[in-house]
Amino acid sequence: MKKNTYYPLAFLFLFLFPFCLTAQRNCSKIREIELSSKNKIKGPTDTLQAVSFQTGTPTLYKYVEGGYTFGVNQLGDLAYAQKYKVSISYMVDGVALWVGAKNQVGTADTLKVIFYLLNGPGTDTLGPVSNAPDTSYAIAKIPVNQIDTNELTVVMFSKPIYVSSSYALGVDFSLMGNDTIGLVTTKDGDALKTQLSWNQWSDKTWHTVLEPLNWKMDIDLGIFAVVDMTSANITENDFVNGLKMSVCQIDLNGNTSVAYEIKEEGDVSLEIYDISGKLLNVFHEGRKPAGKFNITINNQSQSGVYLYSLKSGNHRLTKKVVHSK
Repeated sequence: MKKNTYYPLAFLFLFLFPFCLTAQRNCSKIREIELSSKNKIKGPTDTLQAVSFQTGTPTLYKYVEGGYTFGVNQLGDLAYAQKYKVSISYMVDGVALWVGAKNQVGTADTLKVIFYLLNGPGTDTLGPVSNAPDTSYAIAKIPVNQIDTNELTVVMFSKPIYVSSSYALGVDFSLMGNDTIGLVTTKDGDALKTQLSWNQWSDKTWHTVLEPLNWKMDIDLGIFAVVDMTSANITENDFVNGLKMSVCQIDLNGNTSVAYEIKEEGDVSLEIYDISGKLLNVFHEGRKPAGKFNITINNQSQSGVYLYSLKSGNHRLTKKVVHSK
């Protein structure tokens, strides 16, 4: 009689075991954390970002069993990546990370930032696919103590990467040790089921975040492309996100002229960052009608590489600028 009792129970356990594992990604174990006031008002300063960041709500999600849903967590997720579709070729110089929280334990661990080719196996909401993030084409590293939770953290690759087809930018936690970080994402439902966000499980398989056995959340990740807008087929005559901008150093004293054009009326500002992502200056231009305008900046900077980020309404355009004296 005991055997007849135990066999059905054992069979039931084996049948339910995969579902028990899947339940680890139940959304009931996710908690939304309110962003700090500084992090709330911060906007992506790069050229390329998911559309949902322009229209949706930036959010940070914590995993109640430890860590962050979209970051280092107790499930042992190895990496997260955001896919970018390419309609016109350009150069990617680096990555801007929107990190909402971090916890450093002792000596700082290292976060890897990766440019992925989309040439591997994975799973989306429809099943197996062959265009998941796979080959690490370029890798950059940053210590956790250099990651800023109040500003974007910019990580540059050793050389620009020419892109003419879709790719992904991601963060890899394999060198993180005991430190944790949490990426800012859009709110669940903001991404309109585009399935551009991916994560790599502890078994090294890739899944879209919306995939049924994954988080089943419709979000985009705060992983943005820093792009050289003067490269490839993007010229000063092209509108990007409804904006045009050209930056010209007037003389060797650092005086600079910024000419810009906006397609529609909006509140305009110009932000200047150093190459590490530190905000150096903000110029508030006020509300401007559609048209062409100019900003003259006197003795703005020392020699070096800077990011000029023009904002009008919900649109942004950023260019890498080299100053010399």
